[in-house]
Amino acid sequence: MNLKKIGLSVTAFALAIAGAFATNSRYPGDGYTNLQQVPSQGSPCVYRQYCGGGFNTCRVTISGVGTVQLLRLESNGTCSSTVLSQP
Repeated sequence: MNLKKIGLSVTAFALAIAGAFATNSRYPGDGYTNLQQVPSQGSPCVYRQYCGGGFNTCRVTISGVGTVQLLRLESNGTCSSTVLSQP
C-alpha cells in the first residue's frame, strides 16, 4: 500500500514539474535581441516587439541580419539566453 502511495506521489510531482517546463516557454512577454544576434544594434539589449507566446511566434526579421529568436529580459536589465518560445 505504501509503495502505491509513494509511486503516485512521485508521478504527480514529475507531471507537475514537466507541465511547468512545458508551459514556461509559451508565456508571452516583451522580446529583446542581444549583441550576439545583432552586432550592429549598439546596445547590449534592445526591445523589438511584444511576443504573444507559442511555437515559432517569437521571432523578428531584421534587415541585414535575418530572422532571430526573441529573448527575455533579466531583472538586472540584460538579455537572457532564454528564448521566449522554443522553435
